[in-house]
Amino acid sequence: MKLGEHKTVQARILGYAEAIGWTLVSREEAEQRRGFDLEVPPADRTKNRSLFFDDLLDA
Repeated sequence: MKLGEHKTVQARILGYAEAIGWTLVSREEAEQRRGFDLEVPPADRTKNRSLFFDDLLDA
């Protein structure tokens, strides 16, 4: 069995987040809410984009 970051770290953190009532969103929804331009190559999508869901922070 090969362990990686997702299995050893990310999956556990996501499980803890759900356990305390956070709502998980898909990668696609997260990118949309952060204003990513899907026409731009993946490596460049984060440039000049928010780290957060600004609509949620504003609320």
